[in-house]
Amino acid sequence: MQAAPVRPTRVHLRKDLSRHVRAGHPWIWADALAPSEAKTGEVVEVVGGDGKFLARGLFDARSPIAVRVATLDRDEALDAAFVRRRVEEALAARRGVIDPRETDAFRWLNGEGDFLPGVVVDLYGPVAVLRLDGDAVRAWRPCVVEAVAAVGRPLGVASVIERSRAGRAELLDGSTPGDVVEVRESGVRFAVDVLHGQKTGTFLDQRENRRAIRPFADGAEVANLFSYTGGFSVHAALAGASRVTSVDSAAAALDGARDNFALNGLDPDRHEFACADAFAWLDEARAAGRRFGLVIVDPPSFAPSEKAVGRALAAYRDLHAACLALVAPGGVIAAASCSSHVTAEAFLGALRDGAAKAGRALRVLEVRGQPGDHPTLPAFPEGRYLKMILARAR
Repeated sequence: MQAAPVRPTRVHLRKDLSRHVRAGHPWIWADALAPSEAKTGEVVEVVGGDGKFLARGLFDARSPIAVRVATLDRDEALDAAFVRRRVEEALAARRGVIDPRETDAFRWLNGEGDFLPGVVVDLYGPVAVLRLDGDAVRAWRPCVVEAVAAVGRPLGVASVIERSRAGRAELLDGSTPGDVVEVRESGVRFAVDVLHGQKTGTFLDQRENRRAIRPFADGAEVANLFSYTGGFSVHAALAGASRVTSVDSAAAALDGARDNFALNGLDPDRHEFACADAFAWLDEARAAGRRFGLVIVDPPSFAPSEKAVGRALAAYRDLHAACLALVAPGGVIAAASCSSHVTAEAFLGALRDGAAKAGRALRVLEVRGQPGDHPTLPAFPEGRYLKMILARAR
């Protein structure tokens, strides 16, 4: 006789968030729940004040986000088959977004945006890199690895590794990859350190924004601040920039940028690679009277929390003012923010205030976000973290 399935533990809302949950927001904060005996990593059913089922997700007793909602279907079990479906659906959703003839590095699974909260999988050619957000979602790790390895095999995936937030890499399936994997992005070649590089190796979310700056780079002298391994710089040089100056405080990143120039048939010696603090470099360039037709500024997050937003906006204002002092009349600034706590309107305001401080007038050409392989949910503004503004200065 087959045993009856175990019913998930119930957790009860003590705040009226039923509409919030049904609308599709995937997070339920701990202070919205009544005390519970549920354990971290356990599947729970969320019920409203009326005792009716609302959602099912994973519980985290140690996080402010107590439940990451995975389904609103009370008949959908959160098992290995569920994880496999989500992995397959996410890959199918990239059709029309990624052209595999030109690009083999992209985000395969974007956590909440692909209805598998807390799970990120980035693909770098033969290597799939996994990131898990929070302790609860580690309960799914074996299922995710099995699904990614199986579904990715026809794509040529030979290795599945996990990158922790601390930067450690662990092989979970397949063969041990080398540190550096060569990938293609819109036909452009990049060498990516999947074991030690930033994020899961590099900044895949800026792929379409790198293409967007190309029309403004043709024939221009370009400055790329916080350049890392030169993603924007290579695109600018390939688009016909007369000279590209890449500025980063990490010498190893600039060595990687030089390698990426050479990988694309570009002579690094025709361009400049400045190992310097960006603010100090801006001061020196202004004092030297340098001017650029395109300035790209993509700093690390200035607002790691909601409390830091005020300071972050002031820092963006000052950074934008310093950059605009170097933009030639008629030139373009491409200003980016990856701070999820800073809204697009607030970031535009920081650019406006920076322009006023620099005494420059701007025409906003485009406000851009993250690409289609980083999908978000209509009810989840926290997922819309990336902003890039292209503006022409008078």
